[in-house]
Amino acid sequence: MENIIKLLLGFAFIILVGHLGYQVYAQANSPTYLKLTQELSEVKAGNSKIQETNDLLRVKIEALRTDPRAIERKVRDELGMARPDEVVILLKRPEKRTP
Repeated sequence: MENIIKLLLGFAFIILVGHLGYQVYAQANSPTYLKLTQELSEVKAGNSKIQETNDLLRVKIEALRTDPRAIERKVRDELGMARPDEVVILLKRPEKRTP
């Protein structure tokens, strides 16, 4: 009797392990899993691009903190400032005419 119980428990364990293995395999090939895997790789690619942008911005920030030429260039470009002995000439771009 004791051997039959051990045998039944062994079969139950084997069936349980087999069922769990099948569920893991089935989920790995399910459309939801595949979609989420694709989405994850897209998010990682986006994160990589954002990291590159952040690195570039850090370099620009550091230049503005330490490089007087970078500060002068920024002031000239964005604020339109000039030195007292300079003359600024603004050129208008011709407007495109539509027929």
